Amino acid sequence: MPLNFLEALFSGAKAIVKELVSVTRTVVREVLKEVDQSAFGRSATRLVDGIADRYFTQARNLSDEESELAEKARRDGRRTEADAERLREIAAERERVRAEMERMNAERSAQEFRDHASETLVARLDDDELSSNVGILAAKACPACGGTMRIRQGPVAGDTGIRRFYWQCTEPNLPPCPYVKLDPSKGNAGVVRLADPDLDTPKEQRRAAWNRTDVIAETHGRVRQHLGDDDKQVVCPQHLLPMKLLPKRNQGGRVLDSYEYVCLGVTPEGKACEHKIELQTMPQVAALLRRTEGEGIIRH
Repeated sequence: MPLNFLEALFSGAKAIVKELVSVTRTVVREVLKEVDQSAFGRSATRLVDGIADRYFTQARNLSDEESELAEKARRDGRRTEADAERLREIAAERERVRAEMERMNAERSAQEFRDHASETLVARLDDDELSSNVGILAAKACPACGGTMRIRQGPVAGDTGIRRFYWQCTEPNLPPCPYVKLDPSKGNAGVVRLADPDLDTPKEQRRAAWNRTDVIAETHGRVRQHLGDDDKQVVCPQHLLPMKLLPKRNQGGRVLDSYEYVCLGVTPEGKACEHKIELQTMPQVAALLRRTEGEGIIRH
C-alpha cells in the first residue's frame, strides 16, 4: 500500500515524514502505523546477526567472477558463448541478491524504528538533514519501477547558494529511472530520528563549530583513519558491494572534496565501476564518523 505520511525510512531509527506536526508523539504514532501497515513492516522480524554480511559475500563472489571473465576476454581477445551465458546468469543472480538485500534493509529499518521509537525526536527537514543521508539506502520505492531509492546531492547553485537534492533509483535500469526532486524549502516535511548533536545544535552555531580550525584539523584526522574502510550503509547500486572511502585523485588536502566512496567492482567489459559518492559537506562527514565511531563532529 502507498505511504501517505511516511516519505522514507532509514536504518538507525530514522524516518522522513511529508508533514510536520507539533506533537512529537503524534508524528511517531503515525510513522509506526504506516510502518506496521507496509509490506516490509508486516514481515519484519529479528534479523540474525551477520545476515547482511552473507549477502555482501554473495555479491563479492559474483563481482569477482565477473572480473575474472572480463580479464579472460581481454587476454583471449574474445568472449566465448559459454562465458557470455555465465555473465547473464551472474546478472540474474545479482538481481536475486538485490531483492533480498533490499527486503532485509527495509525490514531492519522497520524493526529499529519500532525498538527506538520512544527515544526519537522530530525536527524540520533542512539541507543539513538531507546531506547527512546522502548515498544511504532508504526504504522508499521508486515510483517508476518500485526499486529502492537513495538521496543524492548536486552542486550549490551560484545564484541562490542552495544545494540541490533529489531521490535516485538504485536499480540498474536502462534508461535510468527519472530523478525525483527533493526540496526541503518547500512544504512542511520533517525528520524523526534519534538525538544527534551535529543536527540538534542550531544551524548557525553548528556551522560555526564545524568551521573552527581546531575542529577541522581533528575531524580531518579522524576521517583519514577510515580510509580504505568499507561502509556497509553506502552500497554500490550496480555491484551491491559496500563502498570504500578513498582519497580522490586530485584531492586538495582538505577534509571536504578530498575523499569519496568508490566501488572496486568492474563492469563485464573490464572497466572500473563509475559509481562514486563524494564527501562534500560537513553533515556527511559527521554522519560518517557517527556510523563508524558512534560520535559525530560535535560531541556533548
